[in-house]
Amino acid sequence: MQGLTFTLPFLALLSAVAVSVSALPQLERNIAYRSPSRIQFSRDLAHDVGHIGRNIRKRHLDEQRTLRIRARGKGGYNPADQLAADYDGEWGSDGKAAYRGKVSFPYNVASGDPYDDSAILWTHPVAAEETDKPICLRYQTSTKPDDWSAASVVDTNYAWTTSEVDYSFKVETTGLKPKTQYWYRFQACHDKSQVSQTGSFKTIPEADDAHVDKLRLAVFSCSNLPFGYFNAYQHASDREATDYAVHVGDYIYEARGDGVKVPGQNTYGNGTALNRVPRPNHEIVTLDDYRQRYASYREDKSLQALHASKAWFLVWDDHEVADNAYNHGTADGNNTASGEVEGVRFTERKLAAVKAYFEWMPIRQVDTTDSLRIWRQFHYGKLADLFLLDTRNFDRDITDVYWNTDAITAVSNDTARSLMGGKQEKWFYDNLIKSKQRGATWKIVGQQIIVNPTSYGQPTFPVNRDSWDGYNANRRRFFDTLTKNKIDDTILLAGDSHAAWVSDTIYEEYVNNTSAYDPESGRGSIAVEFAGTAVSSPSSYGQKLTPAQYTAAAAKLVSINPALKFADGQYRGYFELEVTKREANAYFYGIVNNTMPNSDEIVLASFNVKKGANKLTRPINGGQAPKGGALQSKVVDYAKQKWNGTAFA
Repeated sequence: MQGLTFTLPFLALLSAVAVSVSALPQLERNIAYRSPSRIQFSRDLAHDVGHIGRNIRKRHLDEQRTLRIRARGKGGYNPADQLAADYDGEWGSDGKAAYRGKVSFPYNVASGDPYDDSAILWTHPVAAEETDKPICLRYQTSTKPDDWSAASVVDTNYAWTTSEVDYSFKVETTGLKPKTQYWYRFQACHDKSQVSQTGSFKTIPEADDAHVDKLRLAVFSCSNLPFGYFNAYQHASDREATDYAVHVGDYIYEARGDGVKVPGQNTYGNGTALNRVPRPNHEIVTLDDYRQRYASYREDKSLQALHASKAWFLVWDDHEVADNAYNHGTADGNNTASGEVEGVRFTERKLAAVKAYFEWMPIRQVDTTDSLRIWRQFHYGKLADLFLLDTRNFDRDITDVYWNTDAITAVSNDTARSLMGGKQEKWFYDNLIKSKQRGATWKIVGQQIIVNPTSYGQPTFPVNRDSWDGYNANRRRFFDTLTKNKIDDTILLAGDSHAAWVSDTIYEEYVNNTSAYDPESGRGSIAVEFAGTAVSSPSSYGQKLTPAQYTAAAAKLVSINPALKFADGQYRGYFELEVTKREANAYFYGIVNNTMPNSDEIVLASFNVKKGANKLTRPINGGQAPKGGALQSKVVDYAKQKWNGTAFA
């Protein structure tokens, strides 16, 4: 800097530039930097936005310094004028500090976690050429699908994204009206002709809105790319009556998917046959692995269609980390040297998985001080409260990881065992009580695994200790909260099992006690559970059964489980739940052939729950035979049956 003289006004300007750039609100507006947490005890999950901003500034000023040196040799250069130009223009939406080349949007757009006045918008721009500069995008939210004029756009701003968050772009669009349909899109800041696809979403009603009379949710789980097409997503995206999508977990799977058996790696499905091998083609363990896996899933056009057409409510299950995950490990890994997978210990793998999940999912940061808190609640007027629980990763005590089944069975009744950890349990029970107090009609609980005590009727697999059956005291505390506080109209949503289950909900000791629970009338039921099959993951009944064998297996399950009223293991698909002030209806959809794209869907069965009944309406499915699976058509006199620990005989 020899030969340059700085004045006090110039130094003040330099200071202002430094402060402005280190803060970089265009980075702050991208909430991917706050996901899962910025205030975190572990630097592995936190993003120092100030540090990222300073690095951007340094790279840009280094570039500018080179240009200035060249310019100085050609005569005349005023540094104060240049810095003033930096302050006014270099860091804005049209500033040269950001990438100015071509961008594309191969992963389309998504929205999620709508409030009555805002929602999360997501996309993932890809630069046409390699760059270390931030990508600047402007987002627009409009009241009309094809009108982006000032008269229709109700919210617009710009933000940056960088490699630190894998170029994920998450913003909160605000200033919206309740229960209103909106459309949104993204465009390159420097070139308005570079525009993303258009997405749409609905805001939810205000919490005290007593006039809302209907809510319809499409519920999904277990979408395993190599096993089949995502036809379920496509059909739901085409249904205008559906308000929102709810995904209760296993959005991705962590194993390799080409069918090749590799020592030390899990393999799920032969995606080679369907040209659906996810990237990278090995069991994923690192941050880059998880990011690539999400990218390969988000290229699916059916998944893109549903993300673009509806706002989503999402929670994770185990496979977003790894099979049978719990707080300190998975089925194939833990924090010991022998528990490493591909040289990575569990804690490092979990950090990578959580970070990638929050980058790629259109969900809110719930609590900046708690990086693994994904459990949250939404008030849909006075009609419903939607609870989204984490029964997998937050603080789940050790689960059945295949080799320890007997040990988990021995401790399944221990009062200290929890699916959720004490913090989440307290939050859940407190808010169930508050939901009743505020007058919400329906309490909809979205979580991962089968809640009701369930016998599988097999000597080698009598119950599933990886479900709530491995945490009986936690289930008792939940059910006690419902009964002792007289909380009615609770509907449980579940996935995970790759099969469909519809049940009255009963205490474990009611299984063979007809004086406490009557299977014929439903007396004694305290809630209703709807558990959906998989979008594409293979049936837990087996993959090569005939239709008659699938039906027989479902008939056996409903015959030995008194609260289970419908079961199906043949069809891949989803279900929709519609609630009104007077009743709830669930419709279970099956995909005819999920190994083919654009396959038709059929309604397998439908179910009704009356307000205040806390049980399924009889006759089940209106007394009609289902188009798949089996109903509990024959009522067994369980009082005269002998329970052998596995089934009634």
